Amino acid sequence: MLSALPLLLLPLTSAATDCAELYGQHRLGDLDLPVELFDQTEGRGFRVLAAAGCVREAGDLLEAWAARRDTVPRSVHWHIAQMRAEHDDRPAAIAAARRALDAQEAADAAFKWNDYVLATVAFLERDRGAFDRHRDAVAAASGQGGNALNLVLLDKLGRHFDRDYLQAQQADRAQP
Repeated sequence: MLSALPLLLLPLTSAATDCAELYGQHRLGDLDLPVELFDQTEGRGFRVLAAAGCVREAGDLLEAWAARRDTVPRSVHWHIAQMRAEHDDRPAAIAAARRALDAQEAADAAFKWNDYVLATVAFLERDRGAFDRHRDAVAAASGQGGNALNLVLLDKLGRHFDRDYLQAQQADRAQP
C-alpha cells in the first residue's frame, strides 16, 4: 500500500486529465460563484483547473467568469495573466496583466503591486532593463510582506530570463 502512496500525492497533469471535460464541468457550476469562492479559494473555481495542469482552460474559465460581470477585480485579471503566461500565450498574458495594474497606486505605496506586475510584463516582453528596474523597486520595499513574496517569484524569473514563464517558475524545484 505504501508503494502506491507517492502516486497519490503527485499533482494531476493535463496529460492525465481531460481538460475539456473538467472545463465543461466547472463552466456549468462556477460562473455564478462570488469572487471570493471563484478566485480566492483553494480547490474552487479556476484553481481546480490550474491545479490539474489545465492552464489554458483555467484562463478560459476566468475569462468566462469575467465576461458575466460589469466590474472585474484586479486579482481576476492577474490570474488570467498568470494562466495565459503559463500557457505561453504572451500577448494575452501581457494584455491581462496590464488590466491588473492599480491606477490608484501612489508612487510611495508600501506595497509595490504595479512594479511587480510591470516586472512580469517586462519578463514576458523580454525587456531585461525594465524587468530589473521594476524588480529592484519591489526589492527596495521587501520589508512589506507582499513584496517579499512577490520578490521570490521575480528573482526566479530573473535567474531564468531566457525561459518561458512556466519553465522559469519550475526551474528551481528540487528534482525527485
